Order: sequence, then structure tokens, then C-alpha cells
Amino acid sequence: MNKKKIYKKIAASFICLSVFGIDCGNAQNVIEVAPLFEYPVAPEELPDMYEKSNYLVEHFWDKMDLKSKQAVDQNALNHAFHVYSVAMRFADRNKCVVSNQKLVNTLSKNPTLLLQFTKAAEENIYGMRADFWIDEIYIQYLKALLSSKKVSPSRKQRYEKQLVALENTSENSIAPKFSFENRNGSTTNYFPMSTPTMIIFGNPWDTDWRMARLGMESDLSLVSYLDKGKINILFILPEFRENWQAQVNNYSDKWIVGFAENVDNIYDIRVSPAIYVIGSDGKIISKNTSLQTAVHNLLQQIKE
Repeated sequence: MNKKKIYKKIAASFICLSVFGIDCGNAQNVIEVAPLFEYPVAPEELPDMYEKSNYLVEHFWDKMDLKSKQAVDQNALNHAFHVYSVAMRFADRNKCVVSNQKLVNTLSKNPTLLLQFTKAAEENIYGMRADFWIDEIYIQYLKALLSSKKVSPSRKQRYEKQLVALENTSENSIAPKFSFENRNGSTTNYFPMSTPTMIIFGNPWDTDWRMARLGMESDLSLVSYLDKGKINILFILPEFRENWQAQVNNYSDKWIVGFAENVDNIYDIRVSPAIYVIGSDGKIISKNTSLQTAVHNLLQQIKE
């Protein structure tokens, strides 16, 4: 959450509880935030968090002037979008997609606000500081922004890259091919195979990753299935570093290891390590999850 300017300290949870119609009691250390508009409050008669969230998703922006051509305070908009995103997290996913598309359609007529909303969405449901990710919602903003003739090409560049990577690597889509230099210096191509595969896009210098790798290489199930050829594991550096080969020379010789230039133009790599699990049908099962979740998903694909 952005804490600049009007946010020295924000009790976002307090505000979120308030709009859900839940009594916060005598909350301490709450600094009032000057909102862009009056946030809606879910009716008390709605039975649960699910129904309250659905209501908020559909009515959150009702009192904001979406036709104004003037830029708004970006930090205040980020905060409003944060509260909105909390509601989306608990609401019916289809209602979120439909309702947010209506919002995006309205914003498409106002390029100034469209760009600001895209930034707020990036902050709250896509970027590294987001509490959680909702890619299908973020894609709606990206498509609208990139199709707008009133937004300059220079402002679109990084969003174009994000959209390509997100669309390439949505769950259940076929994993994209890419070329990489292996640790022996030759060029190798990755393409989906009939063997379940884990691809780890990471930094061998990272201490946490080093510890995680040692855990993987001592996992008896992983080692056994890898030895039997029932799974593949790739470790790919997405950024070039001098002498990177020296940093991976003690990796298991059963792993495929290499450096892939500009692979982040093809794959969605928001975290390090960014871990993908790809099934025997070549489709992406999961991405950017924890290592524990990725290992579980990989082992689930094995057919004895």
C-alpha cells in the first residue's frame, strides 16, 4: 500500500471493515484518510461477507465522478482501489469480471482517469506490493489502455510487455517456447513436453533460494522421480550476470540449467524465484506460487 503524502499511517483494515458494515468499535491509532468520494457501505441486512462483497463490487464507484477530465490524487485513488480490491477478493468472480468491465468501459472514454486507474490496479492487484493478484481484472485495464488512441505510445510500452506476458502464461494455456544458453555454453530450446515440468526463473545468488534448492535436492520423492525421468526441473536465469555458470556448477546434473535473455518478455516473472508447473499436456498448471505449492502441484501430475 502506498504511504506517501496523506498516508503516514493508514488503517486500511479499519476502513474495509467499515464499508462492509461491520462495527469496528473503538479502533486505536487510526488516522483518517481524505477519500476521493464517500465509500459505499454494504447494507446490514445482507447475510454474509460474500453478499456484502458482491454489493460493494457493483456499487463501489457509484459516487465518483468518472466523467471528470481532471486528474485526481493518485495516492487517494490507490487507497480507494485497495478497498475495492478487498471486496473483489471475497466476491463472486464472475460478478467482479462483469462489473469491472463496465467500469473500464466507462473509463475508456476518459484517458486521464483510465491511466490513473491502471496505475492503481497495478499497485493493488498486480505489482510486488499488492496483497494479492487478480490477473484477469488487471488485464481488462491493460487492454483498454493499450487500445486507447488518446494515450501516448511512450506511456503504453511497459504495459504492452505486461499484457503479452500475462496472456502468454495464463493458467491452462500452453507454456511458451523459449531459447536459453545452458551451463555448457550451447543454445537449447525449451518447449512443452509430455513430462511434467517445473521451471524456476530465479537468481542463484539469492540466499533464500539457495536454502530452498538444497531442500529440493534432498527431497527423496523429487530426486527419485527425477532419476526415473518422470519429471523435469529447469532453473533459468532471466537476467545475465557475469560468471553465472560458476554459481550453478554445483546444481544437480539432473536439472536443466541456463540463462534466457529477455525471457521476461515471454513469461510473467513478477517474483524471484518465479516458479511454473507445466503438465504433461503442456499446459500451465500454476505459476508464481510458493515452492511448497509448486512441488505439490508437480508431484500431483506424476502417473505411476
